Order: sequence, then C-alpha cells, then structure tokens
Amino acid sequence: MPAPDTFWSYFSAVLTYLAVLAVPGGLIGRAAGVRGWALAGLAPLLSYAVTGLAGPWLAIVGLPYNVATAAACTLLLAGAAYGSRRLFIARGWLKPGAEEPPVPWTRRAHWAVAACVVVAVGLSIAVVLSARGGTTAVFQRWDTVFHANGIRYIADTGDGSLMGMGKINWYPDGSFYPNGYHLVGALVYQISGTSVPVTLNAITMPVAGIFALAMVALIRQLGGRAVYAGCTALVAAAATTGAYESVSSGLLPYALGIVLTPLAVVALQRFLVRPGIDTGLIVALAAVGLLAAHSSALFGAVLFALPVALQRWYRSLRRKPVDGVPDGRPAWRVVGGDVLRMVPVMLGSGLLAAPMILGAISFTAGSYPYQAWNSDLSVPLALKLLVTFQQVLSRPQIWLTVLLAVGVLSFHTLGRMRWALFSALGLSAFFVLVTCYGYLPWVISLSRPWWNDRYRLMALAAIPLCLLAGHGMAELQRWFARLAGSGEWARSRPRVLTRVGVGTAVLVVVVMAVLTGGFYRTANATAVSYLYYNGPEGEVTPPVSANEITAMERLGAMGIPAREKVLNDRMDGTAWMYAIAGVHPVAGHYDGGGHVDPDAVYLALHFRDYDSDPRVRDAVRRLDVHHVLIGSGTIRKDTPIAPGLRGLDGRDFLKLDYRNPGASIYTIVK
Repeated sequence: MPAPDTFWSYFSAVLTYLAVLAVPGGLIGRAAGVRGWALAGLAPLLSYAVTGLAGPWLAIVGLPYNVATAAACTLLLAGAAYGSRRLFIARGWLKPGAEEPPVPWTRRAHWAVAACVVVAVGLSIAVVLSARGGTTAVFQRWDTVFHANGIRYIADTGDGSLMGMGKINWYPDGSFYPNGYHLVGALVYQISGTSVPVTLNAITMPVAGIFALAMVALIRQLGGRAVYAGCTALVAAAATTGAYESVSSGLLPYALGIVLTPLAVVALQRFLVRPGIDTGLIVALAAVGLLAAHSSALFGAVLFALPVALQRWYRSLRRKPVDGVPDGRPAWRVVGGDVLRMVPVMLGSGLLAAPMILGAISFTAGSYPYQAWNSDLSVPLALKLLVTFQQVLSRPQIWLTVLLAVGVLSFHTLGRMRWALFSALGLSAFFVLVTCYGYLPWVISLSRPWWNDRYRLMALAAIPLCLLAGHGMAELQRWFARLAGSGEWARSRPRVLTRVGVGTAVLVVVVMAVLTGGFYRTANATAVSYLYYNGPEGEVTPPVSANEITAMERLGAMGIPAREKVLNDRMDGTAWMYAIAGVHPVAGHYDGGGHVDPDAVYLALHFRDYDSDPRVRDAVRRLDVHHVLIGSGTIRKDTPIAPGLRGLDGRDFLKLDYRNPGASIYTIVK
C-alpha cells in the first residue's frame, strides 16, 4: 500500500516528477552538446523520448520496465550520443558552435527570464491547487481513469508495451496507446511511493510552467530578446486555451504534447543551422518524444514548425542571409540540402519509434470506433474564440487579446521570429475549418489525428498566438523604454538607459499582473476545476465520490488475488479501483467501445439473473469473478447503472460484505 497522502508525500511527488523530467533528458542533451536554455527546455522532451522508447523496446526483448532499466536505457543513449559526438569532433567531421543562439543575453537578462519561468511554474501550481478539492483529489473526466489505471499497471507489472496497460479494460490482448505519459508517471509513482491520484496531480501541476519553459527555449534559440522570452513565459502561464483547457477536459497526454510542441522548433533550428550527428540525434529524439507523449503531437509539431523552414527557404530565394549558410549559395542548394539532410534523421527516428508507428497503423485500421464531433459554429464565433483565448469559460481573456493585437501589428520587429505570424494564421485557419465545417467528410479525415475536436485544435493554435501576444507585451515595454529614455539626459548616460529598460519591463509585468488579476489565475482555476468535478460551470458533483473511494480502499484490503476480477458498473466511477486499490475490475474504463470482452458486456446486462441464467454463471467463471462493487452516480448524468447490476440486495447468491452511503461490496457465495 502507498504511504498516506500527506502534504509531504504530495510535495515529494512533485519534486520527483521534476527530477524525472530534468535528469534523463538533461544527461542525454548534455552528452549531445546541448547547453543553456536549449538544454533546459529540451530536457523534459528528451526524458519523455527515452522513457517512451524504453518501455516498448524493453517489452519486446522481454525485460521489465522499472527505475533501474529506465536508468540503464538513459545511460546507454547518453553514452551513444557522447561517444559519437566526440568521435566526429576528433575526426574533424563536426565543428560545434554555429547552432548556438545568434544574439547574446546578459547575465542579468538570463536571471530575469529565469525569474519569469519560476513565476510561470508557480502560477501553474497555484491554478491547480486552487482548482483541486485536496491533495488526493481524484480526476473525474472521461479518459483520466484510463491514464490512472495505466500508470498503476506499468508500475505493478513492469509491462511497458504499447498494448499492455489497455489490458485493464480490453483484456486479454490490450489496446494500443502511446504511453510516454504513463511510463514517466510510473517512475514517479514508484520513486515517490505516493498514491496514483497524488501522482497524477503532481504531473499536472507544473504543466503550464513546462509550456513557459519551452517558449523561452524557442525564443532564445531564434535570437529573440530576453524581454520577449520573459513576457511570453507569463502569457503561456496565463492563456486558458494553452495548457489549462486540455487539462480541464481530462486530455492529459494531449496537454503534455501541446506544451512540448514548441521544442520541435528548437531542435529543428539547431539542426538546420549546423547539421551533424549530434543535432540530428536531438531532432530524431524530439520527434520520438512528441510521438510518445501523444500520437497527434508530432503532426501538430510539423504544422507548427513548417513556417520556420519556409521562412528560411524564402530568405534564400531573395538572396538574404540565412543562418548557417555561406553567402552566395543558390537557393536550390539550400532547400535541397535541408531536405536531403532531414531524410536520414527521419529514417532514424522512424526506426527508433517503429513500435509506435506500427501500433498506430494497426490501431487506425482496427475496429475501434471513430466518432467525429461534427462541429458547426459560425465563422465569426470561431474567430472570437481564437482571439479572446476563450472556449470553456464564459468570460474572454480580453487583455491577452490586446497583447495579441499589439503583437500582430508590430510583427515586422519579430526578426527571425516572423514565421510565428504565418504559423498562427495556418493553425488558426485549421481551427476555424474544423470548428465551422467539422461535419464535412474531408474535414473529418483531415483532422482525424485530433479526433475532429475543436478544443484540441484550439490548444494547437494557441501556441503561436501566445508567441504573438508575448511579443505584443514585449513591444509595449520597448515603446515605454523609448519614451522614458528619449530625453538628452538619458541618452548621455548608458546606465540610466539600462535602468530604464529594467524599470519599464518590471512596470509592464506588474501592470499586466494587476489588469489580469494575477495573470488570470482565478479564471484558469475555474477551467481546471472541471477536471475534478466533471461538469459545466458551477456543477460540483463528482462521479467518483468519497464513499466510492473508501469502498475501493476497503476492497484493496480484502486480499483479492491479482488473477481475479471484481464485477462493477462501467459508468459509476468504480473503474478507478485498479488505480486506487490494485484490484482488477471487469470494467476498467468508462469506454465500452472497441473489443471489450463480451462476457463483461453480458454481465452488465444480466448478472442479476445469476441463479437462472447459465450463461451468466459461465461468464463469471471465465472472468474469475468472486466479488461485486456497486457505486452511485454515473459519469454520464443521463445513464443509469447497468440493468444487470441493479437491485442486488436480497439475492441468495450474494453476501453483503460492506456498505456505506455511496457504495456496496458483495461476495458471490454460489
């Protein structure tokens, strides 16, 4: 049993998660020659890459996934990166340095940006703390039970395969799902010794802070101003449609993929400027990390980062200076060279991620139903949602809209970051297309990686929109600094100009903090609260009640063997019993689609007929069911408990073992 869920156990889980993000990816990135903000930003993505690779490949060779084997895989990959890089440098085939940011920052600038990232992490934690019902709050949305059970399954069994954790619901063979999120979660769960709900909370809390760090790494790599990086970090922590909205819907791996997406540009830019085995390895691992986080993350990263390459090629066509390219090189050689050099990188990442790719192809061609959302909002409304950073909340984030307008109007000062405007236009157009015409067959097909879901595409479009809003905030600082330093007395005193710059930066941050009410902390907490309460604004009735949790814990103390399954209703919240108590339910997910065991379906409809229906008794025997847990309430408000599980009191084939106001445990005695 895990340690009691105290404040300190929860605190240790957060620190453990941050260490798991920083150490494996940091070792690999440093071995590959990455330094500074690029290393800080890429470390979480590289950590998800190495764990996402370790789980499936260890399963293929028959080894368990755990802390020791994950550490061994990390050291192996870091050693390969270090050795190959040193060999290429010694042979003169690689000359590092050109991939570093083209514009230096002062030490003071680095510290100021770091402070903004720390504030962003603090805001993210404060938002989740404000939204939660306590440190052990159980997530209530649809897919969260699948993620919780998956983390517990990997930690308990050591099975890191891409099909394994699906066995809790789709037994005996499981179901494909990219499991990088769960592999990292399993390490946090094992190292910290806390419960699965605490582990999920710990992984969720810094999500917007990771988004802010990724944005800073991107801007630093492209040579942006420190003020721009710091402002964008704060905007990333404030925008509801960035990280928080996906979290509020329970799309936890998708939210992770979104906040890691900006790092694709960091890896790509470093490779384009200075192609080499080390920068190529980072690109390949970045692609694998995104794919491991969520299958759509890699597609989204390609769409987001494509304008970076297009801007580069456009500059070569106009015979303008291009980073990493000698003057006078023909445009066709620049474009062709970039494309050709990407081919071995793509092949390498494809080989590393072969289990994920083959699994995704098999899943897409399988029987799991695909249900499009068929959104048909008006175009003006879709545009309003975009520019006001608003979808699940009733109030727009109007001050971010102001910053976005300033950023768009001053896009000509973005320099190497001008591609962000075109990324914003492209992804925003994609959002509008799916939001307004999501019922068209070709739109459904085009948006299938995102399940035709406008909420997911809004999060993707929010990435470049946050970049533009952060630019708008930085431009306000620049204008105020120019206004304050325009006098002759200031121009003749360099120290005064420096202090004016610092002062105006602080002024802009403070003013925005006041105008937005602490960078929309309260509004974002309201959005994230839906993760815990699973309902529209104002509803606070969770489908997984405290009484059900108590009953699940009681079930876990009954010594039920691992081979047995406990019969439960699919919709009443008891599917959490594996994550909370380590007991395998008959229904391990709210989702009854795909190849759910037919015996589970039959029992849900007819279990109460145990005495008179031999098919029920045969199903109970095949599934090795000896206990029943019935909860109260369902995740779908219009869906009652399954007919076969109603009215079980007084049945002569059952003995009541435990009851509280919200749950009952029975033992089958015949």
